[in-house]
Amino acid sequence: MYSNQLDSAAYYFQECLKIDKQVGEKKQIADTYCNLGNLAIFQKDYAAAKEHLNASISLLKEINQKPNLITAYEILVDLYQREGKLKEALAAEFEKEKTYQAVISEKKEAALAEFKILYETQKKEQQLAENKVLLLQNEAKSRRNNYLLIALSIVVFFVALVGYLLYRQQKAKIHQQEKEFELKSAIALIEKQNELQEQRLSISRDLHDNIGSQLTFIISSVDNIKYAFDIQNQKLDNKLQNISNFAKSTIIELRDTIWAMNSNEISIEDLRARILNFIEKAKTAKEDIDFQFTIDEQLLNLKLNAVFGMNVYRVLQEAINNAVKYANPTQITIHFSQVDGKVKIIITDNGVGFDVENVTKGNGLLNMEKRIESIGGAYSLQTELGKGTTISIILSL
Repeated sequence: MYSNQLDSAAYYFQECLKIDKQVGEKKQIADTYCNLGNLAIFQKDYAAAKEHLNASISLLKEINQKPNLITAYEILVDLYQREGKLKEALAAEFEKEKTYQAVISEKKEAALAEFKILYETQKKEQQLAENKVLLLQNEAKSRRNNYLLIALSIVVFFVALVGYLLYRQQKAKIHQQEKEFELKSAIALIEKQNELQEQRLSISRDLHDNIGSQLTFIISSVDNIKYAFDIQNQKLDNKLQNISNFAKSTIIELRDTIWAMNSNEISIEDLRARILNFIEKAKTAKEDIDFQFTIDEQLLNLKLNAVFGMNVYRVLQEAINNAVKYANPTQITIHFSQVDGKVKIIITDNGVGFDVENVTKGNGLLNMEKRIESIGGAYSLQTELGKGTTISIILSL
């Protein structure tokens, strides 16, 4: 406004007025009306100036804001002088002086009240000083008692501190002993595991070098007999072939056992690869069987300890072998899934099934059940004549 940017000043004063009205602070609204009145004088819009100034004066009277009211009257006097309305200017000057005198009067009353308060305060301070002398006398008496109490408290504190330090020292000693015991136990466990691992490696080498080579020699010997002699006896030929097949099957079983012994853990991927390899061999016996093997994705990274994994592998082997040999199925499915934090394995065939009540469980079925129970799992078998067989295995992770 004072740099003569009157349009911009008018815009910002109007924006201020909007905000003031939203806030509802009457003093702020009155000040903005006063500024708008002053701006209108700069713009020589005296009618608007008078309207704004009267609005400001009305609000300032309502809230009894005399200092700001004096400013508003000064601007109003200037307005009337510019218009040549000297009578109105004189009246406005009179109101300004009357307001100014009221302010002076209020300040005098305030000063008188302050003087009275000061007098009463001095009187009270004198009384307080007298009371303070009495209080100091009483404090002098109680201070001696406090010194004794403090001395006693210090003694108690040092006794308690010494006791606490002794307790902490004893506790730290016990904690150190516990840590040493845990460390010794961990070292002993590692040494035991290393010893067991060495024993497992030694046994697996013996199995591979001795029993494996002996089985290979049996297979080689049987094959040499068959090729070296013209065997006309069909029963003898079949018997030799059975011996050879049995030795080959035993070598496969031996390799699986060595594999499990040399593994600290067996992944589901390893297990699947072994089962698929077994299925491929089973297909050579029954080419018309459709094998399906599926594993849920969340189980692909799962790892089992060697004993756990080997038992699962043997059960799956036995289940597939039984289905191929006795059930005469056209389809065998194996599915691994995760349900409620547990692994669920379902082996299903659409073979002839059997009557559970009238069939005595052979070693194969009993061994499967015992293997699963030995690793804390649940085993169930469901079958019915003409409706196939389903084996369910649930294992805790």
